[in-house]
Amino acid sequence: MNPSTLDTTAVPARRNVSFLKLAGPGLIVAATGIGSGDIVSATVGGARYGVVLLWAIAVGAFFKFVLSEGIARWQLATGLTALEGWAAHLPPWVKYYFGAYLFLWTVAVSAALTNATGLGISNLTGGAIPQSWGAVLHSLIGFAFVWVGGYNLFEKLMKLLVGIMGFSVLVCAVLIARDWQHIVQGLFIPTIPAASGTYVLSIIGGIGGSITILSYNYWMREEKISGAGDLGYVRGDVAVAYLFTAIFGMSIMVIANQAFFLAGATVTDAQAVPRMAEVLGTLLGPFGVYAYALGFWAAVFASLLGVWQSVPYLYADFYGVVTGASPQQRHEITKVTSTPYRSALAMITLVPIPFAFTGRPIAIIVIYTIVGSLFVPFLAATLLYLNNRVRWSSPVPRNHWTTNVVLVAILALFAIVGFQEVMNAIR
Repeated sequence: MNPSTLDTTAVPARRNVSFLKLAGPGLIVAATGIGSGDIVSATVGGARYGVVLLWAIAVGAFFKFVLSEGIARWQLATGLTALEGWAAHLPPWVKYYFGAYLFLWTVAVSAALTNATGLGISNLTGGAIPQSWGAVLHSLIGFAFVWVGGYNLFEKLMKLLVGIMGFSVLVCAVLIARDWQHIVQGLFIPTIPAASGTYVLSIIGGIGGSITILSYNYWMREEKISGAGDLGYVRGDVAVAYLFTAIFGMSIMVIANQAFFLAGATVTDAQAVPRMAEVLGTLLGPFGVYAYALGFWAAVFASLLGVWQSVPYLYADFYGVVTGASPQQRHEITKVTSTPYRSALAMITLVPIPFAFTGRPIAIIVIYTIVGSLFVPFLAATLLYLNNRVRWSSPVPRNHWTTNVVLVAILALFAIVGFQEVMNAIR
């Protein structure tokens, strides 16, 4: 039997779709996707343009919701991850393209995350823990926690970090915000300031992560989410996750607006985090400094933990696909205690450590920018095919025409963003 036609209709609806119960794996995906890059991007955006680009964060979060919902709906209908679907229904080069992308992404992102957590703990401790050794420490802590903690403990810690980052940054935003009329206008009235088109596209494209979206497939399995009966829960879970993503990004932009834009100050990417803490200290006193430092550290550490826990699933799944393992064998291979999973975890932990002492790996970041910029349109294109053309017997619905329109918009938008990033990298 073709695995894409597996019948999942026998699975009953068993999850109560209430708001308080929707903080599931989707929220963990959102926390994993919010890294230092999102924070810096929102900070610089708020410093340059104020709050007129809040709508761009909302649009970007909505686009990532559509992609995540499509991936989840595919798995509910077929029982397959996105990677298994590509291997079963798309040309062989697709899985090898993904494997090459995955390795380059791992090197660049693991290096960036360890350096960001090092910066976070250095800011939080007033320099008592140096950035370089803080980076190494967080990488090793992430390894140990994922190795011995299992999914349940990981989920609890991630939700704690989400609470810390969300509360710290949101409180700062509420305390510092003054012009609520312009904030509401920036959210609901799309405006593109002069010469900001490229930056607007970057904000929309950057919010909410890229490859980490695929993590939802594996965390659904850990939570035993399957079949048509869980479709309502999954949609609510993903919606809450990207609502949080949008609120977090908007809060950062509101703070930057008050701290820099209204004050007539400028800020570069490299200055974003330390300058924000300084200004908040001036405006809110010691509370502002420590609240922002704590929120930044919680955000980047949650992203690191999420990557350390989820990306080994992708390597294990890729190993199962390219070796021709059966569905039952792939299920065993993707367990957190399997050799492929733990080998990938060790690799992710060790690869970034040298970069903690050598600064930003410019050559790797350029390669990652070129390859990584192609992933989101690639994902949108594959969902257009898988969720429209592949036959399944499940009552889980295929793409609605409105979903297809949004996916085409994502494909076009991210292709433009990718081209611009490639040109910038070449220049």
